[in-house]
Amino acid sequence: MKITKSQMTGILFSLLFLGTSIVSAEYKPYTNAEQDTKQQKMEKRQQKKKEQQEKKAMKQKGMKEKAKSYSAIVLEQAEVLDLTDEQLGKIMRIQMNHKKARKELLDQPRKSMTKALKELRNPAATVDSIRKAGRVHTDDFDALVEAEIIVRKNIDAVLTPKQRKHLTTIKLPDEKKMAE
Repeated sequence: MKITKSQMTGILFSLLFLGTSIVSAEYKPYTNAEQDTKQQKMEKRQQKKKEQQEKKAMKQKGMKEKAKSYSAIVLEQAEVLDLTDEQLGKIMRIQMNHKKARKELLDQPRKSMTKALKELRNPAATVDSIRKAGRVHTDDFDALVEAEIIVRKNIDAVLTPKQRKHLTTIKLPDEKKMAE
């Protein structure tokens, strides 16, 4: 059975016509109200996602990220204190020398506190083991405080008495948040 050119053309046009009618039946452009609704839903989803990311970021921030060192606070106030280039250099060197030790010292109290809390919750723990874990935590925190005091003294030695006095009068951003 042979198909002629006219029959072939007829079949192609009918398929083309059938295909376009199916496509046109399925395609329905959105009205303005439907577009607005879709846009609002998409914005709500994006807002929700952004809030979840912010919440997750807040949970992940630990003591290390929130805590600023004394040297960082002094450097933030460099313009207000009118620090010289030499003073800035000395303070930055002090900060760099103590940065690694400070990071390790910040980790220790958290780890020892976790161990102490585990001992407190453990029904099989003895009173002596609980006290020992508590003393280890206290010793770790004391070591952190002593290291920060040494850094503070070194930085205060770089500042002039006038700059130290001015530094004590400055209202720091963290203190403003706490007052509210």
